[in-house]
Amino acid sequence: MGPNFFIVGGAKCATTNISYYLNQHSDVFIPELNEPYYYCRFDVPKFFERDSMITDEKKYLELFRKGINHKAIGEATPNYIQCPHSALEIKKDFPNCKIIISVRNPIDRAHSGYFSYKFMELDKRTFSEKIDLYEDQCNRKEFSIFNFIEEGFFSKHIKNYQKLFPSKQIKIIFFEEYIKNIPEHINSILNFLEISNLNNLIEEPKNSYRIPRNKVAEFLLKSPKFRNTATKLIPSIPRDKLGARFFVKQSKKPEMSTKDRNRLKNIYSSEFDNLKKLLGITPPWDDFL
Repeated sequence: MGPNFFIVGGAKCATTNISYYLNQHSDVFIPELNEPYYYCRFDVPKFFERDSMITDEKKYLELFRKGINHKAIGEATPNYIQCPHSALEIKKDFPNCKIIISVRNPIDRAHSGYFSYKFMELDKRTFSEKIDLYEDQCNRKEFSIFNFIEEGFFSKHIKNYQKLFPSKQIKIIFFEEYIKNIPEHINSILNFLEISNLNNLIEEPKNSYRIPRNKVAEFLLKSPKFRNTATKLIPSIPRDKLGARFFVKQSKKPEMSTKDRNRLKNIYSSEFDNLKKLLGITPPWDDFL
């Protein structure tokens, strides 16, 4: 027993939100453990650690054991989109699976990615400093799973999947369009998975910019042992609810500076045209229109 569909990315492109709604359908099964990172293991260093990461095949397949009576069985790990070996290894194990990809304006995606990683790692470097770091890594062709610049070159990453999977097995959506009409897009994905429509979605609270609620919460969230234990013992949705109540609070995300936005626009100057040519669709990204 294993998955027959994968939500492979991108990060900060509503993959968790999509998983939440798909899992409301009685014919769909997605494990409680969010983002198992199983197919990232070929590209990350041996010392790499992630709270939810699984590297053992038996443990990975065990995630899907309860899905035996479901028509669509899947998982969502958004880093699969940019890991160089993920597409090939997924193809080897599940050649008939379906691939779901969500893409987003790479400028806004990078900004959201920065604050997500900053929250997890409590990294004190500024957004501009991280752009310096990750752009340099890209120029040196040095892979880093958290490189929020590399993640935004969607056309290159999508091609990796298109080389291995026929078009009928790949569905691509735009984040900007998805958030405007979630029910329509969820049913479109269900149709892609050959599942009936889902009516009366139970709304998920919108994601927001979060910071540690207090010093105690900050101390615990910095502890790998605490995070690992919480991940192993508490399913992702209840864990998020506990986190929202006791450990984090909503705050206003800092605005991106005009300088940084223009710099990212320059970095991604060819990506808009590359993706438009690849998909035959004009991406709804205001920065490039």
